[in-house]
Amino acid sequence: MNKPRMKIFIIGGHVTPAVGVIDEIEKKHPDWVVVFVGRKYAQEGDRHPSVEYEIMTSRGIRFLPIIAGRLQRSLSLQTIPSILKIPVGFIQATYYCLHERPQCIVSFGGYVAVPIAMVGALFGVPVITHEQTRIPGLSNKIIAKFAKKICVTFDETARNFPPAKTIVTGLPLRRDLFCPPSEFITDVHEKKYPIIYITGGATGATSLNERIFPLIGQLLKKYTVVHQIGIHSFHNAETIRGQLSKEDQARYVIARYFGLKEISWILHHAALVVCRSGANTVVELAVFGKIALCIPLPWSAGNEQYHNAKWLQEHGGANVLMQKDATPQKILQDIHQMMNSRDMFASRAKRLAPLVPQDGARRFVEQIDTIL
Repeated sequence: MNKPRMKIFIIGGHVTPAVGVIDEIEKKHPDWVVVFVGRKYAQEGDRHPSVEYEIMTSRGIRFLPIIAGRLQRSLSLQTIPSILKIPVGFIQATYYCLHERPQCIVSFGGYVAVPIAMVGALFGVPVITHEQTRIPGLSNKIIAKFAKKICVTFDETARNFPPAKTIVTGLPLRRDLFCPPSEFITDVHEKKYPIIYITGGATGATSLNERIFPLIGQLLKKYTVVHQIGIHSFHNAETIRGQLSKEDQARYVIARYFGLKEISWILHHAALVVCRSGANTVVELAVFGKIALCIPLPWSAGNEQYHNAKWLQEHGGANVLMQKDATPQKILQDIHQMMNSRDMFASRAKRLAPLVPQDGARRFVEQIDTIL
């Protein structure tokens, strides 16, 4: 009689490290069945598919949608509708756990992970969670109470969790980041027009885009601009690009979000990155020794993005520009200043790689093995 295949639920709102872990599972345990549980749509009331839905379905990974109420620290107009969704999420979680019978639940935090992690633990399914950030989110603080293992990216994060079950693994990095394609942007002279990569993360950053759009014409005089825009500002970017000359259009490369191989190419070729400073972004910048102009998200929990950006700056790989000061002209000024001194910044940025584990995915999957 054939032994049943191991089934793993991967859950949570942080898809980037989840992909790194899935890569490692497929390499080490090709017989395991991976099922992803998460948001099907990018935002509530929005019919655009979420990034995680598109990534997982494109890889042939089963995707189970879940509706979950967001845990909120303060009252707002969204509090009551969000609270009403909490029982829906737990009902779905109960059905999925009973019907699918996973042998392990792997959480990457976020409010969508809470129902599955809690229900699974109550049914005796071992739970392992990963905290990407320096300051743990509320969801992971709850999930940690039910988890058999808690893995963290940064040493300083470990003190927030029980020492007996907390391990510093580093951030699980996506395997394909280290294998860039030979070609992506083929008709641009990189020495004449160095590449500037502008990104607010996989979902974009509308407030950052609004500050960048007025600069596109001026930036294209000296640089190639690769811009990951997200869903909601993409039409504006298309309009701006359509008004450019054909030569400039070729050097303004836009996408709602870039695929993994494209991002790998960009990270290997970009002279400067203009970005938010979430944990995934900061670690990838450090690993590849990229110089960055970081504009932290001002409302990140515990001012997390500011602390991430300051860490990069203190080690010489970045400048930090607060959003309240980030006028279009100030952004342009800082870009020019950093590009004029990029050799100095680049030599400092290269020192960052040894500070960041590059085998976080392998370490994390080893911890999964210990609880099965």
